[in-house]
Amino acid sequence: MTTLPAQPQVPRIHGSLREPGESRSEPALRVGYVLKRFPHWSQTFILNEILELERQGVTVEIVSLRPPRDDEPRHQRLARIQAGVYYLDSSDAVAAWARHLGLQHLHAHFASAAAETAMQAAALAGLPFSFTAHARDIYHEGVDSQALAERMGQAHFVVTVSDYNRGYLENLAAARGRGGSIRRLYNGLDLDCFAPSRQAREPDLIVAVGRLVPKKGFIHLIEACAVLDRQGLEFRCQIIGDGPQRADLERAIGRHRLQQRVKLAGAAPQSDVVAAIGRAEAFAMPCVVGADGDRDGLPTVILEAMALGTPVVSTRLAGIPEMVLDGYSGLLVEPGAVAELAHALAQLLGSAELRATLSRNALAHMGERFDLRHNGRQLAQWFRAAAAGSPRR
Repeated sequence: MTTLPAQPQVPRIHGSLREPGESRSEPALRVGYVLKRFPHWSQTFILNEILELERQGVTVEIVSLRPPRDDEPRHQRLARIQAGVYYLDSSDAVAAWARHLGLQHLHAHFASAAAETAMQAAALAGLPFSFTAHARDIYHEGVDSQALAERMGQAHFVVTVSDYNRGYLENLAAARGRGGSIRRLYNGLDLDCFAPSRQAREPDLIVAVGRLVPKKGFIHLIEACAVLDRQGLEFRCQIIGDGPQRADLERAIGRHRLQQRVKLAGAAPQSDVVAAIGRAEAFAMPCVVGADGDRDGLPTVILEAMALGTPVVSTRLAGIPEMVLDGYSGLLVEPGAVAELAHALAQLLGSAELRATLSRNALAHMGERFDLRHNGRQLAQWFRAAAAGSPRR
């Protein structure tokens, strides 16, 4: 069995993250987060969630089934985490860890390996457990649907990030004779940390952010840029991120002779990403379903763009229409529809009034549905109820 001493990989800070004057009225709660890998550069939503739970007075401890990658950058906000980080690789070790730390509830992110480990460890430790289901972990062709249904049936509750996902999971469980309490809770943003930039926007700048993988749809963005170029429109497009599709995208840029218009900027620190989105006139996230069934469920970067006041063009896929209300808080096109995507981008670049209207509405929509303070409070209440032995609903 793996030993239990802590191996903190992020600096701790002392004192509370609660705002001055905010009291801890709820009883103390100790929750263990079971994650496949922590920290992980692309999973800012987990970092945000843990920080908010700590701000609200929840004691969080983290177990990572794998060590972080040495070649990944680190988010600056990791320095604010109070949680200890432990690296354990088996359910019996996680169960011993949970008992050793006096944890009251286990929660995993992603419905696959981490949820399976949390389920087994919770059974050994006599604890309730829950997990959050996202996208690849439920839609990829390699997902074991029967095992997923079993985890949902055993969990005290399951969180998922969109109503679209919730409906899919409920149907999947019912088709396999299983039940479960499946609850929708949107990923949220700390709206005190994301606000429209005071800097001037760069005219005709389109920014896109994400791993260079097929489900992000960046090949369609490049093709849409070729349409804009043929139409003689002024624009520049910057795609921030890295990944296995980079060579294919470079070839597409060359094929359309867009080297002076479209740039693959590579991976960048969060501060640089935020600055780039904040100075753009349009943000593009042309998601599609990959050949393996994988898709984005609720891309956090869209929320970031909306909070930064940058109007969004995305696709009618999974939970995206719950974030981007077409014609109100952004523009939506069909996945893979290059001509539609080009037209939507041209609309945004050509109308300051449209950009301002969509930006204003997006900020209002963010405050109503995607405020991390509110959503984190709801999650903490669910944890407390589970730890207190409340029945599943």
